[in-house]
Amino acid sequence: MALSIWRTRPRRRRATPRLMLDAKHIAIGAAFFLAPGLAQAGPAKAAVPPKPGFDGEWVIDARTSSFFCPVKSRRMVATVRGGQVARLTGLPGTATGHVEEDGSVSITLKVYTVTATVRGRLTGGAGAGDWSSNSMLCARGDWRAAQSGN
Repeated sequence: MALSIWRTRPRRRRATPRLMLDAKHIAIGAAFFLAPGLAQAGPAKAAVPPKPGFDGEWVIDARTSSFFCPVKSRRMVATVRGGQVARLTGLPGTATGHVEEDGSVSITLKVYTVTATVRGRLTGGAGAGDWSSNSMLCARGDWRAAQSGN
């Protein structure tokens, strides 16, 4: 009997963890950034003098810091009336919230089963803040806004 220095049995491969994502999770995670008919042109317009109480239209550029989010940025337009968010275009969901007299922003966005909390501050004709959501793919990010001339 000769001894072999070579292995005769193949080695077992180590199981490597894999990220399993199905279409439903991708759609839900990306819901805050995927909206039909939204223009993706350039940065927000230059700030204009604010209207009393921050009422008016605000162009918002939101970004995500989540690695797995399929869309990294999104542009939206929010309409504020009487300190309340009256309308948000650029997302297929609903937005409720308000802007305080000192410019503090507190908004909740609901898109399908995803809920996001938006916080920040408006000063003059511009603003910035951050957001977080219950989505595994698009969990957090930041935003900048400029008041539109309309």
